[in-house]
Amino acid sequence: MNKAETRTHFLNVRKSLSERQIEEANLAILAQFKTLNFLGIKYLHLFLPIAGKNEVNTLLLADWLREHQPAIRLVLSKSDTKKHTLQHFIWDEHTALRTNQRGITEPTGGIEVEEKELDFILVPLLAYDLHGNRVGYGKGFYDRFLTNCRTGVQKVGLSYFEPLDFIEDTDSFDVMLNACINPEKIWRF
Repeated sequence: MNKAETRTHFLNVRKSLSERQIEEANLAILAQFKTLNFLGIKYLHLFLPIAGKNEVNTLLLADWLREHQPAIRLVLSKSDTKKHTLQHFIWDEHTALRTNQRGITEPTGGIEVEEKELDFILVPLLAYDLHGNRVGYGKGFYDRFLTNCRTGVQKVGLSYFEPLDFIEDTDSFDVMLNACINPEKIWRF
């Protein structure tokens, strides 16, 4: 499948999941996430799930990190929809959040973090393949963001599903994942 077909297919499949399936998958992803090595991670970037899109519940991961890895600073993005870019801010108890016109909850401001400071990034996606290619919502926000990160940053996707064998129309602008966590295992690329 190409990216457009993949995007449509997985949006529909994700919407068809029951609340119970989503809850069980989120708990299984959390269990996989807990097995990662967090040594040396100072800044971990994550996204908040968009209401109504049945995205992986990263709030579970954030709660676990705050309790078990309190030295790690969590970072969220704020999007500039005109430039298709992201700014990154520390997410702590002082961070004010709002939902933008696309339904994305994001910080209104705060302590900014440069892309080069990030050690680990949880990447939203609709699908991924066995080579580490991913399909997102198609606006390129994350590809532009990931291109500006330092070499060695860990880029880890989150998915309810198994990888595809191959996504047909990847190009040089697509940034590959290092790994993807699904309910059954951590796929490494």
